[in-house]
Amino acid sequence: MRLRRTAALLLLTLLAATGCGSAVTPAAAPPPASTAASPATPAPSSGASDRPSDATSMICNPYFRQELAGALGTDITQPLAPTWEKRVYSCAYHYPDGSMTLSVKELPDAATALAQYDGLRGSAGPVTDLNGLGEAAYKRADGTTVVRKDSFVLTVDVAKLPETFGTPPRSRADVAVMTATTVMICWQEHSS
Repeated sequence: MRLRRTAALLLLTLLAATGCGSAVTPAAAPPPASTAASPATPAPSSGASDRPSDATSMICNPYFRQELAGALGTDITQPLAPTWEKRVYSCAYHYPDGSMTLSVKELPDAATALAQYDGLRGSAGPVTDLNGLGEAAYKRADGTTVVRKDSFVLTVDVAKLPETFGTPPRSRADVAVMTATTVMICWQEHSS
């Protein structure tokens, strides 16, 4: 039964993310993001960059928001307000009955990202590994999902969502995994 639920969740995510790469354009990027064309791959960030990469900024752009609204069956009630601080790009998705925060920490290289991920994992308490998501992923007891991919660490924090959320209703842990999978699919589409 669990395998069927996971397969159905992945199928829904794949359907929701179709076309991710085609609509992320300079006009769709949020204000602090780059005005350059989307990258071929989520490239490692340079230490000198004063703005997030295009791949990172995707988590808060209007097109991704629409894709996520379609996947979750509900849309946000407040505009996204991205922030870029200490190489962490984030935005809160506010819904009528809760919120979730997406964030990406950009690290200088994959080894530093691995160390960051391992540190977060070590301080997270009991976790469940998620196979096949990024290069490594886990979910915390509250459902929050953390994914490492190249020099990025993505966090989908769902602690402020109700236990079940969306239309149709899903556990907040499933919402986090679906959201993280959608980000990974979008990043993959940009690397093609």
